[in-house]
Amino acid sequence: MSLHIHIQPNSGVPLYRQIANEVKAAFLSSRLQAGERLPSVRELAAELAMNPTTIVKAYDLLENERLIVRRQGQGAFVADGRQPLPAGERHALIERLASQLAIEGRRVGLSEDQIEAALRVQLSKLRPGPDSGRAGKQTRRKP
Repeated sequence: MSLHIHIQPNSGVPLYRQIANEVKAAFLSSRLQAGERLPSVRELAAELAMNPTTIVKAYDLLENERLIVRRQGQGAFVADGRQPLPAGERHALIERLASQLAIEGRRVGLSEDQIEAALRVQLSKLRPGPDSGRAGKQTRRKP
């Protein structure tokens, strides 16, 4: 399977979170299907030229959020279902992230309309299909 991970080292977002977010986005845009095997920790660490511990941390986060399951001796697989967290936890998570988006958007001088437009663009990237291309800088990948 070919999982394309886009890393932005200077974004301020920890690398393991960026990896987890890319896996989530791939699933939500149907580039990853339930039951599909993810690259092993060693494979992904080599591909991204980063410490395997970072990949383990990303996979731990995804497993805790019930987006992936690990099978002893077989690897990590995309879990079934699109709602990995209970409703209350999902709502709290989205509220926290929306607050961060609003604060950071205002901090850098964006208007409410600009912040909302940025969110709409990101949501459109998660739509399944060929028009759901990912914008972003792809780095730390070996050819």
